[in-house]
Amino acid sequence: MANVLVHAPAVGPQSLKVNGRTYSTTPGTPLSVPDFDAQILCANGWILASANLGVATGPTSGRPKNPPLNTRYQDTTVGFEVIWDGATWRHTQSGTSS
Repeated sequence: MANVLVHAPAVGPQSLKVNGRTYSTTPGTPLSVPDFDAQILCANGWILASANLGVATGPTSGRPKNPPLNTRYQDTTVGFEVIWDGATWRHTQSGTSS
């Protein structure tokens, strides 16, 4: 189960119960939620923080070990998305090693 980041909308429900779990936050404060819950939250007006649901999120220590080339990961420790180039994790915008 991968987690992804979502944001509550500025206008709309900022607290929702999904699959028995209650998610509540204020606009601008992202939440890390299971990808299958994110689909339901987004269907109810919440905003997906990454380009797609295939981007997992978590701390640096949670980065996948030996991932496939081009694997993306939203690293909550460093505060940005990184991508695996086959040898190292790189910042998706600057290209620097992270």
